[in-house]
Amino acid sequence: MSSLQKKYDVTTVQSGKQAAAQAATVLPQAVIIDALSMSTNGDRIVRQVKNDIAGVPVFHLRPAGEGSSGADVVLTKPFTARKLINALERVFESQRPATRDERILRRGNFSLQQDRRILTAHGIETQLTPKLALLVDLFFQHPNETLDRSTLMQKVWNTDYIGDTRTLDVHIRWFRRAIEKNPARPVYLKTVRGIGYRFEPSADA
Repeated sequence: MSSLQKKYDVTTVQSGKQAAAQAATVLPQAVIIDALSMSTNGDRIVRQVKNDIAGVPVFHLRPAGEGSSGADVVLTKPFTARKLINALERVFESQRPATRDERILRRGNFSLQQDRRILTAHGIETQLTPKLALLVDLFFQHPNETLDRSTLMQKVWNTDYIGDTRTLDVHIRWFRRAIEKNPARPVYLKTVRGIGYRFEPSADA
């Protein structure tokens, strides 16, 4: 991982559960499951991570000849650090929207560059994942309106199933970390108990 650390900010955890917990506070651009250093093939961890933080590309480093795990990218031995970095860059490039006329939504002191998926809050830019960009865009399109959890799941994840909304919870935390001065005491993205959430971009005006 030392080669990755020279190019990217890398956070290391020891389990899929820890990865999901860490991702709830830090918006990752990718998750790498290094099953080569574990006593497991990593398939269960890949499924857990993709379920808990859907929308973030998952890379699976695993022994050869063990089938498919459902990860976005699977690399088997032998491979080099350069091959992993090249795979990361290809995925990041594929997620980067084509350059065209800039479309910017402004709400209060916040702005969203829709094509580039960049959210600006309090002068700080945050690069959003594709799913988080869809979620943020939805709130920007409906400021000061309460959006229920089923609507958010349907519009962003194309599902009516709300039996397990951990992925939504994680994305809400990411949104709050980007816009709130104190995410533990949200001012702009309010929880409407038993229903959903309301984005109030001018709450401190």
